[in-house]
Amino acid sequence: MSEVFSILLHNRQRYEQGKEGLWFSLPTTTEKLQEALREIGISADNPQDFFLYDYRSPQERPVKLPRDLVLSADVDELNFLAARLEKLDATELTELNAALTSPQSDFHNIGQIIDYPENVDFYVHLPDVTGTGQLGDYYLNRSGMVDMPEEWKAGIFLPRFGLHIANTEHGVFTDYGYLVKSGDEWQRVHEGQPVPEEYRVMAYPAPEILREESKVQPEAAAPTKAPQPVTPILLNGQNSAERMKEITDRLETGTQELFESERYKAYLTTMSKFHSYSFNNTLLIAITFIREMGSPDYCKL
Repeated sequence: MSEVFSILLHNRQRYEQGKEGLWFSLPTTTEKLQEALREIGISADNPQDFFLYDYRSPQERPVKLPRDLVLSADVDELNFLAARLEKLDATELTELNAALTSPQSDFHNIGQIIDYPENVDFYVHLPDVTGTGQLGDYYLNRSGMVDMPEEWKAGIFLPRFGLHIANTEHGVFTDYGYLVKSGDEWQRVHEGQPVPEEYRVMAYPAPEILREESKVQPEAAAPTKAPQPVTPILLNGQNSAERMKEITDRLETGTQELFESERYKAYLTTMSKFHSYSFNNTLLIAITFIREMGSPDYCKL
């Protein structure tokens, strides 16, 4: 795609800091636009800071769009307009420039300019006529509309004749030639309608942090640990009384080792940061803690 015209993209915060915006040519694609928006610090996090500051067109193929209409339009409209104007030949574009710069311009929004390619016959355009004398000469000698002896034509004052014609047909002189309406009806095709999907390019890029996170590969799930085997309790007592005493002795030994262990000290340090519990609840939590930690003495119970 060749440049039809360019718009100056800007970030309000950068503008207030005296920083430059970014010139961006149209027509374009969504990918190119998002790259440009990221360059000026615009993303989905701060769309309110985005605005258009100016526009320009190539010197070899100028497009004289009204600046206020460009700045009040959205990017999708402007992209559609650029794609439409890209198809105009040099003669049609010169006629459009004459209509755009006319003191009596009929263009009041971007949608009307978008419709111009369907209305190239709405005007009669004389690109080499820029004054009343030239207009008088054109009508008298070149248009074929005045039928009179040649010797009579010499007595006609061309500037006054041209001024009379321009006033009669409501024509205007511009830097791009003389312009007058042909009498054809203006065809309203795209004005007031949504921009076709293929020309919609405006989409704010994702914030930088989200873009970085999307590049991170998900970590592989940690392998599930196999449950620790249960150690059976082996008692050596010959009767119930001896076995009960053996259980009690092991319990006392395990409890004593619990309260003297480094793990229990670490546990108390952690628990001191939470609510207070009764002694019974604390003991119950401690026993559970030892079992979960796999204390060899407890497992022997």
